[in-house]
Amino acid sequence: MFNNTCSKYYESTYKARKILTKLSSELDYSYTVSYEKSKDNVLSILCDKYGSDKGSIKLTSDFYSWTAHTYADYYHDIFSHCRKNITKVFECGIGTNNPSLSSSMGICGQPGASLRAWRDYFPNAEVIGVDIDKHIVFSEERINTFYVDQTSKESIEKMWDIVKTNDFDLMIDDGLHTFEAGVCLFESSIDKLSSTGIYVIEDVSPSDLMRYKGYFSKLKYKAEFISLYRPNTSLSDNSLVNIRI
Repeated sequence: MFNNTCSKYYESTYKARKILTKLSSELDYSYTVSYEKSKDNVLSILCDKYGSDKGSIKLTSDFYSWTAHTYADYYHDIFSHCRKNITKVFECGIGTNNPSLSSSMGICGQPGASLRAWRDYFPNAEVIGVDIDKHIVFSEERINTFYVDQTSKESIEKMWDIVKTNDFDLMIDDGLHTFEAGVCLFESSIDKLSSTGIYVIEDVSPSDLMRYKGYFSKLKYKAEFISLYRPNTSLSDNSLVNIRI
C-alpha cells in the first residue's frame, strides 16, 4: 500500500512537472517565489474557521479529508495591503455538500465557507456567491447568493440580470473545475470585472493550464498561470489562472 501510494505520488508529480515545463517553454517570462508558511495569515485563519479549503494554517481540516490548497497564501500576499479598498467580490461555487453533485465538498462540507471568509477578510466588501445547488442559496450580512449553471450561457445571463452588479474587484471561479465550464463562465462574466480587478480561475489541473494558455493566447487579456507547491503533496489541481483586463 505504501509503495503504491508513493508510486502514484511520484508519477503524478512527474506528469505535472512535464506539462508545466512545456508551459514555461512556450511563455517568454516567469518567476519563482519561495516562502515559509505564516501562522499569522488572516485569510488562512478565516478559512480554518469557516471550513474553506482555499487555505489553512496546518493544511488539514475537520471539514474535508484532502490537503488544503494554498490559495490563501497567494491571495493574502496580493491583497493584505488593500483589504479595506475591496468593495465587491464575486465567487462561483458556494461549496455544496450534496454528494450527488460533481462539485460536492462531501457531506462534511460547509456551504458558504469561503464567502464568509471573504466577507471577514474584506471588511467593506459586498460578497456575491452563485452555485448550481439551489438548496444552499442563502443571504446574511454582506453576503447574497444565487442559482447558476455555469455550463449554460443562458443561465449565467439570467443570473446577471438578477444580480445587477458590475465593477467587481475580485471574481473567482471555484465552481465545476472543467475547462469548458471555466470558459463558459468567463466569457459571460468578464464584462462585470472592474478595470483594476482580478478574475481568478481556481483548481486548474496541469493539463487544463495548457488549454487555458492556448485559449488566452488568442485574447486581449493578461493571463498568468500560477502553480502553488505544498510539502509532501503532489501539485494536483493546486493551480490558478489570474486574468486582468
